[in-house]
Amino acid sequence: MNAIFVTSTPMSKPSALGLILVISGPSGVGKDTVWQTASACLPSFERAITCTTRERRPHEVEGVNYHFVSSDEFERMIRDDELIEYAQVHGNFYGVPQKSVLDRINNGLDVVCVIDVQGALRIRGLFPAAVLVFIKPPQGRENQVLEERIQGRSAVEASELETRLKTASWELSQVQLYDYQIENDDLQRAANELCEVIEREKARRMED
Repeated sequence: MNAIFVTSTPMSKPSALGLILVISGPSGVGKDTVWQTASACLPSFERAITCTTRERRPHEVEGVNYHFVSSDEFERMIRDDELIEYAQVHGNFYGVPQKSVLDRINNGLDVVCVIDVQGALRIRGLFPAAVLVFIKPPQGRENQVLEERIQGRSAVEASELETRLKTASWELSQVQLYDYQIENDDLQRAANELCEVIEREKARRMED
């Protein structure tokens, strides 16, 4: 299955700036795993590490998966205008530091942000030329797959699971605002489609 072009959102004229790739989708869809698998064929991209106030999970590494900060530190970053976007998701704050994005694109280097839908829409407002890719669960099994992946990732209370699934339903309704959507029914195929999307975008911008 090829990635589907879902919107004709205007993009600013290409320049010497690097490309911003935004990958998002509902909790449990596997957006981090798709990016990690695709990163081998996208060597020009470096991930912007998101800051979060949530607790670190056992398998996560500080500075690799996230920057884990206190609520006070996150509030300071907001006051000092250090975040390019931020949002509250499931009771925790997430935000992308300005420096991790602007330093790269201003030097003609590419950057990827693996973030939630709220953050993706804010970045689209700030950077119209950003490429937004939505990772979605297998068609017809959305709730089942997301529920299995969320529960398999960590212990989740029934109330939290319900909240996450409600949020996922809203996020899935925003897919038309993205440039591309990729169904994660097979990890390697989804990663290959992501690489094809970026190859196509880079070729198009060279021609413009």
